[in-house]
Amino acid sequence: MKKGTALATVLLALPICVLAQQSSTPAPPASPAQAAAPPRADTSKPAPTRIALDEAIRLALQHNHALLAAQSTILQNQAQEITANLRPNPTLSWDTQFFPLFNPGEFNSSYLENQAQFDVGIGYLFERGGKRKRRYQAAKDATAVTRAQVTDNERQLTFNLSQQFINVLLAQSTLDLAQQDFDSFQKTVDISEFRFKAGDMSEGDLLKIKLQLLQFQSDVFAAKLSKVQALAALRQFLGFESVPDNYDVEGSLDVLLEVEAATAS
Repeated sequence: MKKGTALATVLLALPICVLAQQSSTPAPPASPAQAAAPPRADTSKPAPTRIALDEAIRLALQHNHALLAAQSTILQNQAQEITANLRPNPTLSWDTQFFPLFNPGEFNSSYLENQAQFDVGIGYLFERGGKRKRRYQAAKDATAVTRAQVTDNERQLTFNLSQQFINVLLAQSTLDLAQQDFDSFQKTVDISEFRFKAGDMSEGDLLKIKLQLLQFQSDVFAAKLSKVQALAALRQFLGFESVPDNYDVEGSLDVLLEVEAATAS
């Protein structure tokens, strides 16, 4: 009886020992190909950059090459102001006559005292009538004119960019409206197909309705093309290097129309 009890105990403990050995066995190492394989990159397309009107104006003022070139002329005119306000420097001059340059044999103290002539002079220009003051004022006026022209260029650039920004929002509004019309008419097509299957409409009428759906699709494609063209035109003001290819705009069309009217005035 004791031998049977001991044998049963050993048989019951055997599966437990096997499971413990399997759990303690380390996992096999990864293959070299798996170890060297890089982590899988995220292939999802990045979200487009959305810019508002204030950000668009800032980018345009920073990346417009014509405006940057005009701004550099202000520094040039300020340098001309310094030049115009300078006082003339004294001049030192001298000359000689009958100097025995090609006759070295006659070069002696007696010849230099009796035959050679030397002249030395110093001069200074005294400006009368307030010339320097008027010259400096003319240079300052030229700087003021240049600064006003640059300011006007900035205003014109801001106005043109705001107008093009509104064109993009208008194209987006047209696209939304065309998409809504397409979705609404798609429901009409679905209802017509249900009526055709129920025998309440002929196949000819169903085909006519589906043919009208192509016009709504054409409107959606035309609206998308108009928005792409508007974004490309706006990117010329922003600078191609300042925004990515898939950028977009954000803002309210009603608010921007008020901003454009205030800028134009």
